[in-house]
Amino acid sequence: MNTEIILHANDLQDKSAMIYHEIDKNIIGKLDAYIRKTVKEWDKIRIELTLIRDKIGITGKLIISFPGGIYRSARENFLKLEDLINHLFSHVKEQMGK
Repeated sequence: MNTEIILHANDLQDKSAMIYHEIDKNIIGKLDAYIRKTVKEWDKIRIELTLIRDKIGITGKLIISFPGGIYRSARENFLKLEDLINHLFSHVKEQMGK
């Protein structure tokens, strides 16, 4: 399984190490079992995360695509970055479980 992570977070460059850690944690902890059911060993998985900080909070959009599926989630106005990332992955997990 070949994973490509694309991060768009110009406003949060100082938090990039933590963001990548949260992405890895969520892939391994929440989505790994769902992805392995569909994806072959040589397939490419693309994870694209866009994060924007504004006056109200942090807004995020997550797109996960691989052969056989594309899943999207978007949420607005979170105060904690970790909560936003976990919430985005939880919604994708719910979509994959259907």
